[in-house]
Amino acid sequence: MTSSKINFSKIPDSPGIYQFLNKNGQIIYIGKSRSLKQRVSSYFQNKNLGHKTNLMVSQVKEVKFIKVFSEFEAILLEAKLIKDNQPFFNQQLKDDKSPIYIKITNDNIPLIQTVRHQKQNKGVFIKGPFPSSRTTKDILKITRRIFAYCHHKNPHKPCLFVHLGLCPYPYKSDLAQKQYATNIKRIKKLLSGKSNVLIQELKKDMSKFAQSRQYEEAGEIKKKISQLEFLSTTYHAPKEFLERPTLVDDITLIKLKSLQTVLGLKKIPKRIECYDISNTSGKLATGSMAVFTNGQNEKSQYRRFKIRFSKKANDYQMLKEILSRRFKNKWQLPDLIIIDGGKGQLNSALSILQRLKLAISVISLAKKFEEIYTPYHMLPIKLPKDSPARQLAQEVRDEAHRFAISYHRLLRSKQLLNANYKL
Repeated sequence: MTSSKINFSKIPDSPGIYQFLNKNGQIIYIGKSRSLKQRVSSYFQNKNLGHKTNLMVSQVKEVKFIKVFSEFEAILLEAKLIKDNQPFFNQQLKDDKSPIYIKITNDNIPLIQTVRHQKQNKGVFIKGPFPSSRTTKDILKITRRIFAYCHHKNPHKPCLFVHLGLCPYPYKSDLAQKQYATNIKRIKKLLSGKSNVLIQELKKDMSKFAQSRQYEEAGEIKKKISQLEFLSTTYHAPKEFLERPTLVDDITLIKLKSLQTVLGLKKIPKRIECYDISNTSGKLATGSMAVFTNGQNEKSQYRRFKIRFSKKANDYQMLKEILSRRFKNKWQLPDLIIIDGGKGQLNSALSILQRLKLAISVISLAKKFEEIYTPYHMLPIKLPKDSPARQLAQEVRDEAHRFAISYHRLLRSKQLLNANYKL
């Protein structure tokens, strides 16, 4: 088998780790990616990869992969496999001759750093050791997305991370320093594996902000809770993936069968489409269509819609518009449609399907209590958090919501740039 005969169609467009093997079946390189298909294919499409990488690619005769659920799992699984196999082309690990730790200093404004040969000093938070500097940096990268932190002393000039929203710049005021101290406490809990305690703490804060009508602050905390819940509820250790390489497919099938049972569908929904609307008081309204095939997101099938006709905030009319436009196209029909919303959104979708005489199962999922509305139940279906059916429906809905908001923000940014240009 030569590299030119590698069947790229069998490589999934999902997160995971990939292993390159030579003609003797030896693993020569291990990597991770959010999209295995795109990453692996890129090695064989680009001829200007550098001497070392070109040499590696010339020796690849087989590609193996293991799918995972999240980037965090990919980081840890990749680190373990590299440590266990020591592939020749994984040069990143060769310099890691001593353990590496995450350190949070005991300064007035604590800094987060990576260090080696660190002794435990009073008041200094140390976590580790980790197998490589690359793994440690990846873990901190994920941490920083949830809780922004500062990593260098720079009281006079904000750094790039401040502009990216990844550093709160605690030097600017006493209030900023106080808020930063809270962030540091939460980072310590996260790195210590106390995510469940942290989630409960954040829920209390979110409730306080909501009661005082500080909805923007409550929304930011809710976002952090969702990120933490994803890490804590979907996380699987590297050992689980190595003992059961089909873990992702097995669990996904369980979720699909559970959703089929809960909704009383005749067959497992192979193609699921989810729709969401995003707007600001009716302005720059956008719609999104996220697609999941066999329980996995298929981003190449996603579509976005710029609302054309609604002049005011009317989610029902906007939803009708994007569904009407969607079904004018000769795209593959879904087995199940999920609408982000409640009973009103469900009825809007049903009216379009009835008008077009399409016999497609459709439900809606309301964010507030995560209740499922169907055409056949008087009351919404309430499922526990650990229900596989609920988890899949939420995952699909959240992806459509993310996609809709990203497009809406893009349009807002363009409008702002045009306004500034005219000035």
